[in-house]
Amino acid sequence: MAETFPLLAAQPIYDNKNRFYAVELLYRSALNLSAETVGDTAATSEVVFNLCAGITTQTEQYDATAFINVSSEFLVSQSFLPIEPDKVVIELVERIKPTRAVVNAVARWYEKGFRFALDDFEFDPAWEPLLKYASYIKVDVSTLTLAQAKAFKQKLSGFKGKWLAERVEDEATKQAYEALGFELFQGYYFAKPTVVYGTRLEPSSLQLAKILSLCFEKEPDLTELSQVISEDPKLSVSLLKIVNSPLYPTASPITRVKDVIMRLGIEKLRRWIALIGSVTASSPEASRMVLVRAQMCYELAKRQNSPDIDPDQCYFVGLLSGIDIMLGVDKACFFEKLPLSEQTKMAVDDCAGPMGHCLRIALKLEQLVQMKQQLHKVDIRLLTSYRTVSAKVQELFNTI
Repeated sequence: MAETFPLLAAQPIYDNKNRFYAVELLYRSALNLSAETVGDTAATSEVVFNLCAGITTQTEQYDATAFINVSSEFLVSQSFLPIEPDKVVIELVERIKPTRAVVNAVARWYEKGFRFALDDFEFDPAWEPLLKYASYIKVDVSTLTLAQAKAFKQKLSGFKGKWLAERVEDEATKQAYEALGFELFQGYYFAKPTVVYGTRLEPSSLQLAKILSLCFEKEPDLTELSQVISEDPKLSVSLLKIVNSPLYPTASPITRVKDVIMRLGIEKLRRWIALIGSVTASSPEASRMVLVRAQMCYELAKRQNSPDIDPDQCYFVGLLSGIDIMLGVDKACFFEKLPLSEQTKMAVDDCAGPMGHCLRIALKLEQLVQMKQQLHKVDIRLLTSYRTVSAKVQELFNTI
């Protein structure tokens, strides 16, 4: 079991019938640092990264609309959240100054489909330019009297979004604000923020998961694949070095990732990416063992010459079976980031199905060769194939 850490905190938001409506995600640090201490921009990035990359059994928070605080620096950077806009609501907290740059940035996000909540709204006229982009106004009931809240709400009677009362601590407050027309509620009366614990993959492992997922699709989108590979400088440089090496003679140097893909072909590209990704994350011996296993699965599937088994997918199964050894990550965590078919999952987890049968044979061969036991009982063709594959994998290691 992988060690877990605080990823973030989650506080639910309810409607006026006490039904779960959404969740606000809050910054939490394993070192007990506050968002103010680490800085709004760093806190924003950490929450977003943990939301996208964190692995947790507390999945209900991720199925609901998530309210996320975003710093002004993050807004104006034009680095849009890597989340579907309909899954999040961007909270503009009171610390943000509604400058022209911020208003323009919000307009750009709005055009992309993102929704906004004006958090701890204090009815300052400076915020009026942002009202037309807001879907929610959040009012801190601990800082206003009921009469003030009523007056402010009447002043903004033309606002077409939802009103949310936060820091509600008792039933009487909830009922009073509900009578004013507030539709959403948040506070200790309903639930305190709950720390969400989990594990997370490092960015390099996440990137590899994404690339492998694209590589092993039945019909890989080469344009998307080249773009994603280009986002990993170390992988891009390694592939360019390989394709311009004596292994792949060319009339002129190849300088673009898309040309690398065309020169290698998808099958060789898959092998090189698996090799490079594993070598940078684990010991050479561990990487070599898993890559031999994967290649052996490929050879076994190829021998069957059956329409029911795809050798490339069988290679993928062999690779996934040792991903924890190669990358030093929890296997379940890594699989969460890959859209695996049921057949692939069954093959990796239980050695079930035709691909699982190939994996079982590869694992048994691996064990016998490593232990140097009962090799005389192994089919000589299988043993020869395993040793040939081992030698080829070692040659690749000597290349990079």
